[in-house]
Parts: sequence; C-alpha cells; structure tokens
Amino acid sequence: MKNFLKRLWMRRWIRGFVWTIVTLVTLAFLVRQYLDWEGARRWANAQAMVAGEGESLDLHEIAADPVPDDRNFFAIPALKNLASSPSNRDDKSPLGLKWNRLLDAGLPSGWKAGPKPSLLQGASLGKAMDMKTWADWLRKEYSAPVPPDPGGPAKDVLAALSKNDGLIDELAAGLSRPESQWTPAWRTRALPDALFTIALPNYSVSQALIPMLCLRGAAAARAGDAAKAHESVLIAARLNQAYMQEPLLIGTLVGCGGATLINSAVWELCDAHAGTAEEFRTLQEVLSQFDFRAALLYAERGEMAGGANMMEYLKRPGDVASLASLGRDDEWMSRLLSAVRFMPDGWLDASAARITEWNLDYCIKPLRDQGLMEMRAKEMELNALIARRKTEVYWHLDELMADIAMPATLGVTSKVIYIQSVVNEAIAACALERYRIEHGSYPDTLEAANRPGEKSIPLDVVTGKPMGYRKTPDGMYALWCVSLSGTDHGGTRVLDAKNPGSTRFSDATYAGDWVWDFPAK
Repeated sequence: MKNFLKRLWMRRWIRGFVWTIVTLVTLAFLVRQYLDWEGARRWANAQAMVAGEGESLDLHEIAADPVPDDRNFFAIPALKNLASSPSNRDDKSPLGLKWNRLLDAGLPSGWKAGPKPSLLQGASLGKAMDMKTWADWLRKEYSAPVPPDPGGPAKDVLAALSKNDGLIDELAAGLSRPESQWTPAWRTRALPDALFTIALPNYSVSQALIPMLCLRGAAAARAGDAAKAHESVLIAARLNQAYMQEPLLIGTLVGCGGATLINSAVWELCDAHAGTAEEFRTLQEVLSQFDFRAALLYAERGEMAGGANMMEYLKRPGDVASLASLGRDDEWMSRLLSAVRFMPDGWLDASAARITEWNLDYCIKPLRDQGLMEMRAKEMELNALIARRKTEVYWHLDELMADIAMPATLGVTSKVIYIQSVVNEAIAACALERYRIEHGSYPDTLEAANRPGEKSIPLDVVTGKPMGYRKTPDGMYALWCVSLSGTDHGGTRVLDAKNPGSTRFSDATYAGDWVWDFPAK
C-alpha cells in the first residue's frame, strides 16, 4: 500500500491536483479569516456610531420606564398583566377568563370579513355611519337578537352593545389615570433570545374593543346620550394610547389603525354636537397625547435593535427555521436560510452593521432631528438605493440581509404622516366645538379657537403651517391638511370614483387634501 501511494504521488497531475486543493483550502481559510476580521471591525464601528448618537441596541434600554400603577390605565384589574399572557394560555385560568371576557366584548368576528357596515366614513369621507345598517347587521350577527327600538336605529345599536355595559363601567373607572402602558412594562418583561419571535397576543384585546367602543360612541352621539358617547371614545383612546410606547413597528401600525377608527367616532360626536365644552376639552387633551412621530421613533429604535439581534442569532449553530415567522417563508427564503448557516460570521457582522447604519441614517436620525417629512425623504432615498443595487453587476453581499429586513420599516412613514394629520384635525375639531358651545357659532379663523395656557392647535404636518380652515354657508366648517403631494387644493377631497371607501389617502399619488368637513349638513 505504501509503494502504491508513493507511485501515485510520483505522477505530476496528482501532485498538481493535491497542491491545488491545498492552495484553495488555504485561500478559502484566509478569505474567511479576513471576512471575519473585516465584519467584526465594521460591526464594532457601527456599535460605536450608535453609542455616539446616544442610541442603544438593547431593547430593555430602549424601553420606556414603567408607569406607576396609579397613573396607568392598563393597571386597572380588567386590563392588568395582559402582556404576560402566552398564546397558549389556559382559558380557565384567572388570566384566561379575563382575556376571553375582553375578547367577547368585541364586535362579532364577521365585521372584519364580507359585506358589513363601515366604521371609517366620518373623518375620511365626511359621511355619518349608517346606524340602520349597523342595527340590522348586529341583529343578524350578535348572539342575542335585539328588537327594534322606537327611538331609532342608534338606540338599537346601543341595545345590542349593552351586554358590555358592566365591563365598560370598569374600564371607565380607570379614565382618571393619565397614562397607558401594557403591563408588565417592556423594561421589566422577559425577552426571548431571538427578538423576532416575540409574540404579541395582547394586541388582539384592544383590536377587539376599540371598534366596538367607537361604534358605541357614534351610536350614543346619534341617540342623544353625549356622556356615553364621550365615555366610549375616551376609553378607546386610552386603549390606543398604549401603542405610543411599543418599541415595535407592528405596535405603531396597530395604533394607526385604532386612531383611524377613533377619528371617525370623534367626527360623529362633532357632527351630532354631542357633548359639553368640558367633555370636548377632555377629549382634546387625550387626543393630544397621540404623538405618532414619537411612537414611530420609538418603534424604529426597536427595529434597529431587532435587526442587529437577528444577525447575532443567525451566528449561533442550529435551526434557524423560526425566521419563517417574518413572513418570508417561501422557497427562495428557505434556500437562503440554509445557505446562511454556512456563511462566515464576518458576513453576518457586516450585515448587522449595514442594517444598523441604514436604520440610523435613513430612519432614526432624520426622524429624531428633523421630523416625519425628512424621514420620508430619506426613506425614498433608501428605496432608490436598494432598487439601484439590484441592477448592479457587483453584488453588495452585506446589503442582502439588510434588503430583506429594511422593507419592513419602509413605507410606514407616509401612513404615519396621514394618521397624525387626521388626528390633528380631530384635536382642532374638539377645540372648535368648545368655541361653538361657548360662543354660539364657529370662529372666523382657526387660530381663534386656541386658548391661553393650553397647547395650541397642531400645525399641518406636511407644510408646517396652520391647517386650512373656512366656515361654510350651512354654519359648519371645513378643515384640511395638505396631503403628500405638497399642494394645497383649498380643502378639496378627491375620492376613488368606483369605491370612495377604498380611496388611498396616504399614497403619494392621492391628488386632494385630507379634509375634515360635514357635507351632509
């Protein structure tokens, strides 16, 4: 055997082949060592840049301080510790029973699918909710049929929702608490090693309650019960307020959805002139706490920490199939994840650095230092960069994972700008109602509705100037913000010709203003 190997080694092509293999293995080892060194260097620089900006990649550090129970709406018995509930909770446990009670108070699940009445007409379309359609639908979908009330369909709706009155009384008892934060707070909450696996089943509670409360508020306003109307909308606002402190983008998005429903309910209160000056003052004060710029900044910090954490997690040996929870579990993604296991740690470090740099430069810094419009401009710049990279022959491998992670954060700014704009209109509408109640008519200018010692009515998010305002011949008014086009159309609403309810107001292609008015009057 030894002689055979010796004779084999004497053949030139065998020696050449072996030396080639040895050279390639050595070269691959050296390249991998270099990539690991270069990646570690870039990642250290990115971490230093984060620290230099006063930011952090630790989700516990990013999280807000816990709110004391006596100031926290979510610390009342009916809502406390919902964020500690696992997805597989025992429905018969005290927490499970509380959870199911809250979910059962929501509108029937059918309201989210198929033909249904709309909750989203007032603030966007200037059109009141159709209470008769809602009453008929609730008779069909709710477990207990409701006989027609001689007082009209709004009272029918209230009768159908009256099964929740006991729970709503408990929630209303906590309205004196000025802050809202899910408990346990993020800073004290145990977090998984892989942040992208965080489950948020607690979100389903407010997503169930807010639509029901907004419908109840609108129906109470139409039925002449202003106190019940304001109570319902204030509870919905307090529930939604908790999303202003969620260090995750999904929290901001859910908060945007809730604010859209609340705005429509506020429009109903204004259209029905339901409430006292003090009730509208309280509502104005609560809505003023809907700071979506701060909420988005908080969420972008969490996204940056989550992106870096994902790269660190991928460096660990073992199964990475849980990344399918990101919603990219197609065949291409499966192959990519399989390949990731064999990539140098340095490539993952370089990817973490790129994700961090992009989050910091294109999201956090422009939003923190200048505002929503500057972040949107930087966001469009990053979108163009990513599109251009895909056409280049030379692949920027460190940007591959960033290209996968970043689209989750891009495109949100336009929606936030729109939602903050219509929330600002709702705040102004409350101020205008207070003025009308005290003076008998709406003011000639929006500035006249400002009050000494209180926050001024917010400015237009897009222009930084006062919102558009004019009184209308019917004794009402039109209020508007400039849309993403940047052009003031004088309070003109442009709706989809085929389906007005599907108008994409937050798209850059929308060619009108974001209008708050009362055309039915």
